Amino acid sequence: MTRALFRTLFCALAALAGLGLSAQQTEVVLSATSGSKLVLAVAPPKLTGLDEATVARDFTGVLQRDLDETGVFGLLTEKLPTATDPSSYKAWKEAGAQWLLVTRLTKSASGEIQLEASAIDTNAEKAVFTKPYKADRLVPLRRLAHALSDDLVFQLTGVRGVASSRIVFVRQLSPGVKEIFQVDRDGANLLQLTRNGSLSLSPSVASDGRLAYVTYKGGAPAIWGQRTVGGAQVKLYEAAGGGMVSSPAWSPDGKRLAFVQGDRRGNTDIMVLDPASGHVRRLTDGSGINTEPSWNPDGTQMAFTSDREGGPQVFLMQSDGSNLRRLTSEGTYNASPAWSPNGAMIAYVSRFEGKFDLFIYKLGEGKAYQITTGVNTSESPAWSPDERRLVFTSNRFGSMQLFTTDLSGRQVVRLSDLSNCQSPAWTRAR
Repeated sequence: MTRALFRTLFCALAALAGLGLSAQQTEVVLSATSGSKLVLAVAPPKLTGLDEATVARDFTGVLQRDLDETGVFGLLTEKLPTATDPSSYKAWKEAGAQWLLVTRLTKSASGEIQLEASAIDTNAEKAVFTKPYKADRLVPLRRLAHALSDDLVFQLTGVRGVASSRIVFVRQLSPGVKEIFQVDRDGANLLQLTRNGSLSLSPSVASDGRLAYVTYKGGAPAIWGQRTVGGAQVKLYEAAGGGMVSSPAWSPDGKRLAFVQGDRRGNTDIMVLDPASGHVRRLTDGSGINTEPSWNPDGTQMAFTSDREGGPQVFLMQSDGSNLRRLTSEGTYNASPAWSPNGAMIAYVSRFEGKFDLFIYKLGEGKAYQITTGVNTSESPAWSPDERRLVFTSNRFGSMQLFTTDLSGRQVVRLSDLSNCQSPAWTRAR
């Protein structure tokens, strides 16, 4: 492929699709967690005023799925005792449970739901976690399940779970029309966030939940988003003369917005916008493609994709554009970097034999680890807030759909059956 043709295709992908493409690496399995999982048994909840089948579907089933996908619990599901009083704790221990989760759900005449939950250490035969929850009639049972799962993960690991988090993404509705959507962590509660009737691409979510994205609704591409939490979506930036802009990315503190701007020669550079003042600063300067910025957790560095040394590779630089250096060294096409929440890893995609797979680069080791393998394409990785999973898009069932995976690549879960999806972002805040 000629350099000019690469430029044309890469700019088109960055501006119109936001897809991640990358290169071949050595396959190594990366464990999602250290140590073995804690074996948890979930006893059937005691109910007052609620239908058993509804609770089994909307609470117990959701809770078990949440816990199973945390990576820290192993669920005990066979040969379970029926009693849950203190005299039964020994039987639960003998069945293999290290923790026993006991719950009670009560629905009042006004529709308010109360949940009482206790996790019992079967070895010590005492509660290690006890908490009451309340929800009005408008809050679904699944939200209570998510909250309980997150609290149990925090109790065990010190890091809150992600069952209550959201995933924001792009979906094509018709030719030339892409909008921004949001779903819960488990794929439920689909919500459309934009209704521009045009191309709306590359969503980024600030730590306080503010949205930023690129839209072509005015003809030329412009960055739109929210200046205040819960505020209206307004134009944040448009290049002079209607030039190309793409790939907005909020800084961790939500005060700066990195993005990509093109020139008339077909080159693109990383820029940083101060939304409060409107001031823009250029971080890269030179011929070629520089795109897909991703901040490190403290906002002092960025990873980005550049073809400055030939094919696209992942580079790093300080947030002022200094100390530029290349990260990826294996393979001829690496792109779509995503810096992990604790700063120790960078996910990206790599192309080999016409397909794309997810990789993780461990900065402390200076090594890349392959996460997905197979005959299908996997693209656009984004980290879960607890750093235990990645969300990505894949065509393994035909159209591009949303999936999550643990860091070993063994626990791949389809998030929903929605088609024509791209550019997911995982957030706690929305």
